[in-house]
Amino acid sequence: MPYIYKIATLNFNAISSVNRIHLLGNFLSQQDIDIALLQEVTNTNLTCIRNYTVHDNIGTVERGTAILSKTGITITDVTRIPSGRGIAANRFGTRIVNIYAPSGAEKKKRKENVSSRT
Repeated sequence: MPYIYKIATLNFNAISSVNRIHLLGNFLSQQDIDIALLQEVTNTNLTCIRNYTVHDNIGTVERGTAILSKTGITITDVTRIPSGRGIAANRFGTRIVNIYAPSGAEKKKRKENVSSRT
């Protein structure tokens, strides 16, 4: 029998407000999401999301990644990139990979601002 899962990928945009984290939990529950892949995670307050197991990877850079799996859906072989920019796991032989790859636009903008001042 094939397994069918509802998977969502969301840019978390460094949300730290407990109220917004609860809104995320409500969204996951209402949409019946089995596995959520989050990018730009900055804290571990995700554990307050009921009925989900959190595998986070904040790492050494400002924003990291996380995989949330609904209670009862076990993921294994969780691998984390030390920088926090990636996390991967297995579910019954399927590899789930979550990468945060920012566009670099903000860094470019900062360089342009510094150049214009000189």
